[in-house]
Amino acid sequence: MGNAANQCPDLDDPAMQWPYCPSLPAAVAITACFAALTVAHLSQAVIHRKKFCWVICMATSWETAGFTMRLLGARDPRTQAYSIGSNLLVLLSPLWVNAFAYMVVGRMIYYWLPSKSIWRLKARTMTSWFVWLDVVIFFVQATGGSMIENEDPGSAKLGLYIYMGGIGLQQVFLFLFLLIMIIFNVDVRRQGLHQPTSWRRLLYSLYTVLALITIRIIFRLVEFSSGVNGPIPKNEVYFYTLEATPMVLAIGTFAVIHPGRTLTGPESEFSALVVRKGKRRWWWCGRRARTKLDPDFEMQ
Repeated sequence: MGNAANQCPDLDDPAMQWPYCPSLPAAVAITACFAALTVAHLSQAVIHRKKFCWVICMATSWETAGFTMRLLGARDPRTQAYSIGSNLLVLLSPLWVNAFAYMVVGRMIYYWLPSKSIWRLKARTMTSWFVWLDVVIFFVQATGGSMIENEDPGSAKLGLYIYMGGIGLQQVFLFLFLLIMIIFNVDVRRQGLHQPTSWRRLLYSLYTVLALITIRIIFRLVEFSSGVNGPIPKNEVYFYTLEATPMVLAIGTFAVIHPGRTLTGPESEFSALVVRKGKRRWWWCGRRARTKLDPDFEMQ
């Protein structure tokens, strides 16, 4: 996707920050898509009063910012800040989508299963574990992603390996999460609670989102397996086909089949933890010990 209209410099120019001439029309189109999705998710989060939807709003905001910087980089391909900022935001924003999927499935388990658990693992606990794993992967990928742009070839190669390790872990956890979704699918058919809405459309949309994220992960692993100077990183078509398009479709799927339309009523959100105060502790300036209890399990 070359862009001669922007007078792209010679690719051998030392000041050139991209391995190709970035396409301005493509960057504008994808930026507009993510901007529209940001508005859609923000408005639906308010309409359906779902506070946890701030996570998917972060995903759309980061994607919008990343492609805005790519747009600016297409106009000024010699500015390093545009290249580094765009690459980091685009590399990391899918992790927000992961976290959102974890939160949605956790609430589905809580909403539809009488036990509010999978494998005796409470929905709230399961959600917390996966989100924290996502946070760890975020820092691993951020570390690797920030090193890829290093001018030192050794540091850039190390950063590449770190990022690939992080994205590989991301896929491992996605497979484990897929197993939990399949178990939920089986359990809800057998003993699911009757609720005003159906779980099917939302669950099938989650399968779709996970498949799209997997496509994107496989692309990144194949892309970086040959190094930053391989044939795939030098062809922008692959980037838009296997990175940008899957993420637009994944986030767009959540906009069309929004969890707020399915997860309705007070039972669709985790109940607030109850804080029980204990005895005063002299070694902690007289403060009382506090224990957080889950009213669904520990106060029955």
